[in-house]
Amino acid sequence: MRQLFPVTDMTAAGDQEWSLDALADAYAYPEGDGPWLRANMVSSLDGAGQHEGRSQPLSSETDMRIFGVLRGLADVVVVGAETVRLEGYRPARAREAFAARRAAAGQGPAPVIAVVSASLSLDFSLPLFTEPLLPTLVLTGPPRRPSGSRPPVRRAPWC
Repeated sequence: MRQLFPVTDMTAAGDQEWSLDALADAYAYPEGDGPWLRANMVSSLDGAGQHEGRSQPLSSETDMRIFGVLRGLADVVVVGAETVRLEGYRPARAREAFAARRAAAGQGPAPVIAVVSASLSLDFSLPLFTEPLLPTLVLTGPPRRPSGSRPPVRRAPWC
């Protein structure tokens, strides 16, 4: 892997294997207060974000390593409901490699997973919901109702 920007002594070093600590330093949050948002994704050359319904086949070993570091540093990992459904998304786990950094930053042992879903059509028996180290959040908005329709009679038991 080679760092291209910003130009540093690592740029000229050429391709090399980066340690988790070196990657965590490279992807560390900026100094100072304020919320920070990171986005990470892979795509094919034609811009597709999935192959046969899954994103994992588009990822290289290096992509997955960086994804793991970003997850290890995050407070929250936001994931779409379709990814949860298709890829069997699992709960975040505490990783020893990031324990000291997380503790120094006042973070819990692992990031919270937040699932974004318009329909709430999720299998709540999956380990993501039944076995998380920290409770999984589900983010949704108000239901869309056709014009002139009546509100629902029942609410889901977890509401």
